[in-house]
Amino acid sequence: MDISKGPGEPVFRAARLADLDDIAQLEREHFGDLCYQYVVLRQLFDLHGSEWVVAEVGGSVCGYALVGVGTRRRGWVIGLAVAPKYRHRGVGRALLERAVSSCRSALADSVYLTVRPTDQRAVNLYKTSGFRWAGHEGRYFGDGEPRDVLVHSIERQPLGAPFPGPDDKRWLKGGRAPD
Repeated sequence: MDISKGPGEPVFRAARLADLDDIAQLEREHFGDLCYQYVVLRQLFDLHGSEWVVAEVGGSVCGYALVGVGTRRRGWVIGLAVAPKYRHRGVGRALLERAVSSCRSALADSVYLTVRPTDQRAVNLYKTSGFRWAGHEGRYFGDGEPRDVLVHSIERQPLGAPFPGPDDKRWLKGGRAPD
């Protein structure tokens, strides 16, 4: 993955199967031993890829949000990473906003994610984006790998005026009761 072709503004779009190599590379760089292996990314893509979002500059992925929505209307940000060169430029926040939007479009009621409690920058990003603390697991990724679980509630926008009831005068011909 070569994103060093000069500065540029990221373009945000839905992920494609062809992006998996770049995503896997960023996973390795960002998460090291805890990264999702390519085979896992492929299977997650087959299940939830239509909900994933990537940031792209010059044809290469410079950030991603892996998103999945389950049957209980619960969304998850399974992974989120931004290439070092593009950090502190709002790319992570934009990906997170698009991840929540993807969950909203999939009719999720809430979005969950996990974060290492000591990763204060990520914690601040999530909390200022509407996530709140929901729990803690001391061995989320095994010994010595605790995670805080955060949740973002999705508020539904009303779809318009409520459907009129049977006593509503709009049902009456000419606006008056029959004789």
